[in-house]
Amino acid sequence: MMAKQALYVLLLTVLLYVHFTEQKVGEKRSFTIDYEKDQWLKDGEPFRYIAGAMHYFRVPKPYWKDRMAKMAAAGLNAIQTYISWNMHEPQPGVYNFEDGNDFAAYLQLAQEMGFVVILRVGPYIDSERDLGGLPFWLLQKNPHMRLRTNDPSYLQYVDRWLDVLLPKVKPLLYVNGGPVITVQVENEYGSYYACDFDYMHHLRDKFRQQLGKDVVLFTTDGGTEGFLKCGKVDGLYSTVDFGSGSDVKAAFEAQRNHEPHGPLVNSEFYPGWIDHWSYKHETVDADRVAKTLYEMLAMNASVTIYMFEGGTSFGFYNGNTTNNTSFMCIKNTFRTSIVKFIYIFYSY
Repeated sequence: MMAKQALYVLLLTVLLYVHFTEQKVGEKRSFTIDYEKDQWLKDGEPFRYIAGAMHYFRVPKPYWKDRMAKMAAAGLNAIQTYISWNMHEPQPGVYNFEDGNDFAAYLQLAQEMGFVVILRVGPYIDSERDLGGLPFWLLQKNPHMRLRTNDPSYLQYVDRWLDVLLPKVKPLLYVNGGPVITVQVENEYGSYYACDFDYMHHLRDKFRQQLGKDVVLFTTDGGTEGFLKCGKVDGLYSTVDFGSGSDVKAAFEAQRNHEPHGPLVNSEFYPGWIDHWSYKHETVDADRVAKTLYEMLAMNASVTIYMFEGGTSFGFYNGNTTNNTSFMCIKNTFRTSIVKFIYIFYSY
């Protein structure tokens, strides 16, 4: 009798599973902005992401799954990564999407492990990379090329690259069954001297043409009016970035000046800072990091911890910064925060 009852329960469970699964198969996946309630909607339901940044090109492929498991252990529900153009087109017209450059495999693994993905496509990404992720050979083609502008000698290579890359991204969009919920265009353009809106409009239209109308395209800029003045682009959702100890309310007010409605988003929450050769190792107090993080979460903001797993800039791909008097070379080993954030998430 007991065995028969157990069989009935098992059959009922299977039937219910099949029923609800069939319902979901027929439903269209969506990820949108709810401008009335200032939030994300994932399949029509309110959604907030707490993401960790980890770049596939800074972590050897055999370690991807291990690092993602640690991100899951910290309670994150999303992964953010750039795509580094110079890794994929090392020479003009020569493309590499194999092994550690297989970003599609990286995103698919993230999906298998339960994450959604925030994808930052560029073409310029900064990311403390050599030439901000742009291929060095651009300046061989034209030493006077005006990078990150509407200069035709630059745009011809950008367009060619995007015509190769974006068709690979499209099947990975959330609406198409993949993990990618949002796609970033360029990076912190409001910090660049050119302020070329024709360039940004060109990129916006290119992304929209290739990826369709159902994906959220966004920008990221520093959390002040000075950065957002040239960073805000019509048709792209504006987000901000800032680190621990910042004035959270002021930074999000700057976002609100350009996006009166929609979710609050810190696309790069800095728990540390860049290390430079010959300079001391940068450290940040964990309590200060936690305090700023919880201020943002209390405002229902979506946050990306940048970086969560820093990894390594292999070879000579690390970039440099300047302090107005000299160039400071960035160390190959990038900032990392796994241990710090597991501590923060489970001790507060």
